[in-house]
Amino acid sequence: MQEPPTIKPEVRIMKQSYGIIFGLILWSIQIQAQESPTSGPVRETFYGTRLINLHTTEQMGKKVFAYRISHRLGSLKSDALYNFLGLDGPASISFQIDYGISDKLGMGVSRDQASKMYAGYLKYNLLNQMQGGGSPVTLSLYSKANVSTLRDDAAAVNGYNRYRRFSHRMSYVTQLLIARKFTERISAQISPTWVHHNLVETSRDRNDIFAIGAGLVYKVSKRFGLSGEYTFVLNDHNVLPTYNSAAIGFDLVTGGHIFQIHLINSTTINEALAIPYTTSDWLKGDFRIGFNISRTFWR
Repeated sequence: MQEPPTIKPEVRIMKQSYGIIFGLILWSIQIQAQESPTSGPVRETFYGTRLINLHTTEQMGKKVFAYRISHRLGSLKSDALYNFLGLDGPASISFQIDYGISDKLGMGVSRDQASKMYAGYLKYNLLNQMQGGGSPVTLSLYSKANVSTLRDDAAAVNGYNRYRRFSHRMSYVTQLLIARKFTERISAQISPTWVHHNLVETSRDRNDIFAIGAGLVYKVSKRFGLSGEYTFVLNDHNVLPTYNSAAIGFDLVTGGHIFQIHLINSTTINEALAIPYTTSDWLKGDFRIGFNISRTFWR
């Protein structure tokens, strides 16, 4: 019989993280109070609110609504022609809706095929990169709550239901997004990340995963650019072999649409799964074609 999944409290880490976040909010208020009234915020650091899997510091804007579809095809490593470059699957898909509450605050909901996961997020810009002085970076706080709706089909065999409590289904993602637009063509971002799963598979797995995400965009033109992202996991969290999530691709902007096509080693799209549980090794050619399509609606 398999050992039951284990929940580990990480109270000290959570308190320290909230303390850091609170300190950053106070710091951002102080910086903004010192900004020159004649300086303006830097615009269009990235093409949109997503790099590839990761969020950017971009906001939708007040009362702006967007619908997004993300898709990851099957692996190209084995028999790619037989599987028609991964179109035969297995694939993963996510549906997302974003809304701008204000110019600094955005929210969204999503549903991912992986783990049949529903999620909601908030993203707040603590400060903006300014022209002619002021803050040298844009700083955003992003937080996401996820709930898996999977059934435990092995409950009768194992003698317990892994989802006997609703809290067992919950996971969380918190990121500090730090971005800078260096030139009209080049922008970069780093994202200190904390992922927490209430439920883990074994007593040797960690509930908390710490990582650093990094992303880069090169704008060939106003409507076309190249992008890449890489997330490095900092702690040993899982008994099974996993790899850092990595992707490269390009962005095409046409009016209210943003089309993103990329090569990525993560099958899943939600950060709570893609960051800690990517099982494909990019260095061994185990990656897949992915795309994001978003449509923005202005009032």
